[in-house]
Amino acid sequence: MSTYVYQRMPIDDVIPGMILGKMLVTQDGNNFLNEGAVLTLRVIQTLQAWGFRYVDIREEVSDAPPPPAIQTTESERPAEEASASPAATATATVDVPPGFMAYYQTAVQIFKKNLGRARFVRDGFEVDDIRQMVTECVLPLIEDPTVMDNLQMAPHSEDYLYHHSVDVGIIAGCLGLWAGRPYREIEELILGAMLHDIGKTLIPLKVLNKPDLLTEEEMNLVRFHSIRGYKFLKQNTELPRSILLCALQHHERDDGSGYPLSVREDKIHPYAKIIAVADVFDAMTSVRSYRRRATPYEAVETLRREMVSKLDTQICTIFIDKLSQRFVGDVVELSNGQQGEVIFLNRFDSTRPMVRTREGDFVDLDKNRNLSICRMLHS
Repeated sequence: MSTYVYQRMPIDDVIPGMILGKMLVTQDGNNFLNEGAVLTLRVIQTLQAWGFRYVDIREEVSDAPPPPAIQTTESERPAEEASASPAATATATVDVPPGFMAYYQTAVQIFKKNLGRARFVRDGFEVDDIRQMVTECVLPLIEDPTVMDNLQMAPHSEDYLYHHSVDVGIIAGCLGLWAGRPYREIEELILGAMLHDIGKTLIPLKVLNKPDLLTEEEMNLVRFHSIRGYKFLKQNTELPRSILLCALQHHERDDGSGYPLSVREDKIHPYAKIIAVADVFDAMTSVRSYRRRATPYEAVETLRREMVSKLDTQICTIFIDKLSQRFVGDVVELSNGQQGEVIFLNRFDSTRPMVRTREGDFVDLDKNRNLSICRMLHS
């Protein structure tokens, strides 16, 4: 059973995703906005324009005890995955701000609806809904300094493709913002990032959702998703070439080792380079049935290696710097089972920080190379 608490707030302090707790009426007594409405960025801006200075916010408070942490099951197939400890496969269940979840879940639902249609309609699809979703749901999120923390801790359903596409869109948008790109380009970049894997909607579900290791034939089919996505999007004359190249080139690498065309460096569109970084990070830190979930620390370590020759050095540097700024304060579990808080970053390697355990010990992971962070408990 749930109860509600109400709080009167200045309109300037309202965060997108909050719920209106009391009907708003105009000065002449007309109903303006009903109780229970979700306050999106556009709605908040409209209220400000109409001169509303305060609103009542409703927040749900559950009487039920918090659910236990959800543990994901490790795959028994890949040897390198099976050796990881079960504790390393999941994060603890934590509260994610309702404002973030309202935007995020709306984005996933809209995207799922549109991409679900793409699986059955071969002559293209309308992108207006996705464009509007980018404007109303994603752009507000990327301006939140805690967005990467929330993205890591947010619960994800089994609809991996849709969550992954939205995640990559959010991360790519953050990278565009951090790199100082104008908003027009950021919106285009987010759209391209969300559509980067649309070719996978044309792959049979039995292959796409297969929990086992793929056969060589199946792997070739999956790798062909870049070309299929490019051709699919090309049918829509509203989309600029940059969006099409996001689908075609997000698996290309600077050294020519990528696919499908093995192009190099300046032949790869700048958007595709950004999406490649976002794609690698989200794929590693997502829960999948065939491998364990990597921590952001492990993902950063991979990015640091890949930026030497495969991924764009500047984009990786920006991403790693921004992520590392949020590491202090993380509650983590070490590979020896101890839990603690990250209190200090190693100047030369932020993935091996100083951790203060719950027992009061100080563990310097830079010096204790036999230990590592295996699970995020709270970000």
